[in-house]
Order: sequence, then structure tokens, then C-alpha cells
Amino acid sequence: MAFGELIVWYLFLGGTAAGSFAVLSAVDLYTAFSPTVNPRISRTPCGYAGNRSHSTTQRRIARTGYAISFALLVAGMLCLLADLGRPEAFYLLFLYPTSSFVSIGTFALTLFAVCLAVALAESVLTLGPVWEKVSLAAKALGAVLAVVVMVYTGLLLQNVVAVSLWRSAWLPVLFLLSALSCGCGVVLLSTCLCENYTGALAWIRGLSLVDACVIVLEAVAAAACAVTVNAASAARPFDALLVGDQSAVFWLGFAGCGILAPLVLETSALVARRSHRSGVVAAMAVLILIGGLSLRFVLVNAGVQTAV
Repeated sequence: MAFGELIVWYLFLGGTAAGSFAVLSAVDLYTAFSPTVNPRISRTPCGYAGNRSHSTTQRRIARTGYAISFALLVAGMLCLLADLGRPEAFYLLFLYPTSSFVSIGTFALTLFAVCLAVALAESVLTLGPVWEKVSLAAKALGAVLAVVVMVYTGLLLQNVVAVSLWRSAWLPVLFLLSALSCGCGVVLLSTCLCENYTGALAWIRGLSLVDACVIVLEAVAAAACAVTVNAASAARPFDALLVGDQSAVFWLGFAGCGILAPLVLETSALVARRSHRSGVVAAMAVLILIGGLSLRFVLVNAGVQTAV
């Protein structure tokens, strides 16, 4: 399997779309059924109020977030099709399914795209209660599929025997955490695009707390990945990221923009019990996304260069 620049973009765009959907759907599901948020629903276990249980700010953030997620997913799938060279090969995966990660990932990605389209339609259009219940089911299923999409790309790389850099059980975990952080970045951007920024401050504080925790775990996963990869090979392939040709992108892009800068901004706001201005929040979100793209760029390029 060849890995070029389009694959890097696919890994980033697809993972970020899945991460942002996971964050948005989790909030929507919690809002719909939490007794503290919606007491009426809690008294009716089988009921669901859909958009009626959402505040105006939440509906605006969800609408923007799902739209961005859908655009990212479409762009990522186009990158994947373009990289295949033969777009018809994509359909062959449906005609002749296998147990490979490529086949499983293709089905998960397609079903996830359907769930995302349903969630987007529900957030944009004024639909009836039946459609809103369908959307709820799509969000629940889509959240599971989003995790599969975030993880399977790491599993796909991990099982490329020729690349020792990718032979770590921590790689799928790193991809999952990175995608979740990028998803928080997309939703943070959505809050900045919301007309009522003051009403979105609670979202920003909650997202900052979640993303700070995810970033810490992401740094731990990256360190564990480095240790396990270097310990398994005398060539110490992870050193190509730390001191090799990819080191500048790794340290400045991933470690600086994706880990250190957003963690400092988020923790400083949380400790001070205040929120940054919208411009700072938007810049922080962009830094998170740059970090996610940088991680995939260095892993793919260094992996290809160190292939044995």
C-alpha cells in the first residue's frame, strides 16, 4: 500500500470529522436524556424532545459543527478516492468485503457519513418528532462508528509490517486521542462563529476542560508510542521524528501547536476561571488542528522513509 500526501490529508480530515461528530453527538445525547437538563424527558424514558430540548446557542453551535464535520468528511473521502487512482476500486470493497482493516474501515466510513448527513439535516431543517427520533438513533450509532473511524486508521498503519515506526499498540490510541482533540478544536471554532458568543462561554469552558484532559493523554500516548517503537527495533525508528528530517514539524507542529500551546491557553483560562476572547479561542482551535495534521504528516512521511 502506498502512502502519499493525499493519504495524510485523508487521515486528518476523516479523523477530525469523526472527532467533532463524537463531541457534538455526545452533547446532544446528554442534553436529550439528562434529568438535570431535561426533567420532562427523564420522567418519560422512551421520550425524546429533539431540538426542543436544545437552547438556541446549542442549536447554532451544532448546526455549524455538523456542517464543518460534513465538509471535512467529504473532502477526506475525495482525497481517498483520488489517491486510489481508480475510484471504481472503492465500490469493489462493497462487492467483495473482507475482514481486512481497509474493508471494515470502508463500511464504517460510509455508514458514518450517512449518520452525519442525518444529524446535519436535523440541525438545519425543521422536522417532525419522528425524524428527530431517527436523528437521535443516527447520533448514537454515528458516535460508535466515529470511534471506529478514528481508531481504524491507526490499526491500518500498525499492521503494515514493512514500517517499524508504525508497529506499536499505542498508535491507534494516539490517533483516537488526536482525532478527539481535533474534534474539540472544530467545536471550539463553531462557538466562535456563534452569534451569541456570551451564551457559548459555558461550551468553551467545558470543551477546554475536556480537550486539556485529552491533550495530556495524547502526550502520554505519544511518549508510550516512542518508547515501544524504539524498544522493539535496534534502528530506533521514532528518532526520525525526534531528531531527524521530520523533527521540525514534530516539535513545532505537533508538540508546540498541538500539545503545549493549547494546553497552556486552556489551563490558564480554567485556573483563572475565565474565558478567552473569541479571537484567542479561534487561534487555539486552529493550533489544535495544525497539531493534528502535523502528527499525521510526520508519522506517514517518516514511516515511508524508514520502511524496511
